[in-house]
Amino acid sequence: MTPVNYPVWQLAMGGGPLVALVAVTHVFVSHFAVGGGLFLVFAERRARASGDAALLAWVRRHSAFFAKLTLVFGALTGVGIWFTIGLVHPAATSALLHTFLWVWAIEWVFFAVEIAASLLYAASWDRVDAGTHLAIGWVYFVAAFLSLFAVNGILAFMFTPGEWLRTHALADAFWNPTFWPSLVVRSLTAVAFAGLYVFATAWRAEPALRPRLARLGAWWALPATAAGPAAAWFWFERAPGGTSIVDGGAADRVVAAVHALRMSVAAAVLYALLLALVAWLAPRRPRIVSLPVGLALLVLGYASIAGGELVRESARKPFVLGNPSGGHLYVNGLGPEETAAARRDGLLAHARWVKPGPPSEAGAEMFRVACSGCHTVQGYRGIRAKVDGRSVAAIEQMVRTLDQRGRMPPFPGTDADAKVLARWLAGLDGVVEPESGAAPGDVAALGEKVMTDFCLSCHTLDGKANPLRPKLDRARFGTEAEAYRSIGRLQELNANMILEFSGTDEERHALARHLASLATGVRP
Repeated sequence: MTPVNYPVWQLAMGGGPLVALVAVTHVFVSHFAVGGGLFLVFAERRARASGDAALLAWVRRHSAFFAKLTLVFGALTGVGIWFTIGLVHPAATSALLHTFLWVWAIEWVFFAVEIAASLLYAASWDRVDAGTHLAIGWVYFVAAFLSLFAVNGILAFMFTPGEWLRTHALADAFWNPTFWPSLVVRSLTAVAFAGLYVFATAWRAEPALRPRLARLGAWWALPATAAGPAAAWFWFERAPGGTSIVDGGAADRVVAAVHALRMSVAAAVLYALLLALVAWLAPRRPRIVSLPVGLALLVLGYASIAGGELVRESARKPFVLGNPSGGHLYVNGLGPEETAAARRDGLLAHARWVKPGPPSEAGAEMFRVACSGCHTVQGYRGIRAKVDGRSVAAIEQMVRTLDQRGRMPPFPGTDADAKVLARWLAGLDGVVEPESGAAPGDVAALGEKVMTDFCLSCHTLDGKANPLRPKLDRARFGTEAEAYRSIGRLQELNANMILEFSGTDEERHALARHLASLATGVRP
């Protein structure tokens, strides 16, 4: 089981936010590196054709900014992605490297050409004729787009591996179901961001030139942004479960993607409105093209692409390579076959990097191996907030049914492992529940215990998270007999129920009496 044989880097804040911050920042700059190259060529050509010396001088300054941002900061964040994902999720990194070895090699050749062409373009303004200088710009753009073309295939594969799951052929991995929709979306994003980044340097131009730069930026960004919804729909139609995201589906695995989509759309609408307003006002108020406005546009652009990346990240859960319809690697670093082996033999039996210690520490090691890829104890996606106040049995029920709860993979361990992990999680608040149950013959105590262990593994009694009491209407739980019948057909009453009652008949009667008392407000 190779994936669990990595000594994964543990961060108190969680690795997910760090990867997201570095990756989205790099994506934001790298899309500008593609679209900005095309913009420079067209802007230079326009300035030379019209004899606009002021515009040509600005393009020259903008090209220096472009080279510094894309080749220095962009390259550093690109290396930062490899560093962070290699430490936070080494199994996925290894899978991508081995699957796309030759694609990565080709992409690095394109990137080397990008570096050379960008440096030559920025440094050769006074050293070559106009035609040669424009040709250098075209070489840069073609290499940058081909680099995007190569990386797009890999990123799309992470969500839709398609036939590769069966064939393991490179062609099936690269030309996967969302390759073309994703390429269209990313190409339009690159063009739009070229327009936004105009304002990163336009505020330094003389006031007479700023209105023209504002219009130029708007003409680049607004049409590409307006075409975005059609391109996005193309992607959603090809993406597994994509249309349910657009429809605002309520399933747990879709909710995060829906929120991310709304964030992306809202940010894009806001930057489009602000950009149109600035372009309209600039002829009368040139100084509106300013650093604060430029920063606002860039922040909104960053938010739009962050939302778009989060849609893809959220929609593919519980896989890091794959999607809910099938995948190669779960978010915990285990594949379906490794998970099946761990469920048969025990999780720690297959994990080499486990700290030796007494049995009481086994739960902590299970949490590290199986859960810490997404959760921390009290920080990002803190697990303690989800288990505090729940009984060991309720937590054990949660652990055993992880894959029925939306975005999580199945628990990669035996029933005995689930008990050990549940007891460790229950003790995070410093209070360890005794193992004894209700006293024999105490029906009221037994009913309350069964409710705590079974019902409250998903519900709270009166809290904000899926409260149970409002669901206990008198028609179905008003009497012990009716409650007893309802307990036996929970999924018939509510299709979203993930569990059917599996206790003894005595426990079912005790639970029925207790739920009837809650429904009517009369103590049994």
